[in-house]
Amino acid sequence: MHVETLDLLAFRNISHAHLELNPGFNVFYGANAQGKSNLLEALYTLAFLKGFRAPRSEDLIEFDHEKAQLAAVIQNESARTRLSLELAPKSRRVYIDGMPCARVRDYLGILRAILFTPSDVAILQNAPAERRTALDRMVFNLRPAYLLDLEQYQKICKQKSALLRSESPDQNLLDVYDAQILPVALKLITARYRYLELLAPYVTQIFAQIFDNAIDCQISYKCASFRNDIQFGTQNSASLEDVIQVYTHHHQTARAQELASQQIRVGPHRDDWSVRLNGRPARMFASQGQQRAISLAIKMAEITCLRKEAGIEPIFLLDDVSSELDPVRHKKLFDTLNSLTTQAFLTTTSRNHVPIDSIGRLFRVDAGSITHEP
Repeated sequence: MHVETLDLLAFRNISHAHLELNPGFNVFYGANAQGKSNLLEALYTLAFLKGFRAPRSEDLIEFDHEKAQLAAVIQNESARTRLSLELAPKSRRVYIDGMPCARVRDYLGILRAILFTPSDVAILQNAPAERRTALDRMVFNLRPAYLLDLEQYQKICKQKSALLRSESPDQNLLDVYDAQILPVALKLITARYRYLELLAPYVTQIFAQIFDNAIDCQISYKCASFRNDIQFGTQNSASLEDVIQVYTHHHQTARAQELASQQIRVGPHRDDWSVRLNGRPARMFASQGQQRAISLAIKMAEITCLRKEAGIEPIFLLDDVSSELDPVRHKKLFDTLNSLTTQAFLTTTSRNHVPIDSIGRLFRVDAGSITHEP
């Protein structure tokens, strides 16, 4: 999969742009605050129908304009698809090959994108809800149907939560909600467990390549109803069957606690995941450089998972990828990036910060104006 062309009108600070892109590396360089990241956000918005810095449509529209328009031609094996998106302050219109697309589920998944930004370095320090969102996005990229299960679970939880907060909750209706929640929750737990199980060895391998092969980097899954972290690839890696059994038991016996607290006490909405370096929590012990390497390793492992498990090559969006790495780790990172076969988009303040063997296209960005440099 790769993006052949990108067209923008009144998107952020980019009044208009037509870019012909390379299936390999595309580098956008220029001073800060010129619009480099806006190009990555345009691609991300075309993939997920919302920006990664400004999820509201009105914040993506150029000042003094009523709407923004985005379009891209996606080449996927022998098929070519044109995605178009029109954003207004309170609405959006989505098109596939020029035809209106009424259902979001028919659109999402056509363009798969993996994003790295400097803020991803804080993923280990962030609140569990942000890590759950990141994990759900990773699972969705591999299995778009996961979104339907997640939305169904959230809908039932919202209804049950409202009932628990009522003055006198109907026990029979709570029974109905519990019967509805259980199978959907098990789908989410299963999907997350299996995804992290797939991802974990790739994270270990890639972290070793870009940072230090003497440090063991391991992914852990914390199912809210399971006492211990599940450390994949170790003796502490509990089976999926064990996790499901424990969750089911807690789900069936949590009624008294839920009535007392007026909230749902168990379920995948309380799950978390983490990273360990040589068995120690990276959140507490990893250096800034190690945290950056971890976040990059997770992103590149996600690409590997998509390629090996689904035969999909997503596009890779890297914003200011080289900051806060020392020269040795910087070189190791780009040695690893050089081995990628996926289409990549990088932003940097200097062309010299990107030691790529073969840059397919180089673009200079200046105050929202993009110039292709031979």
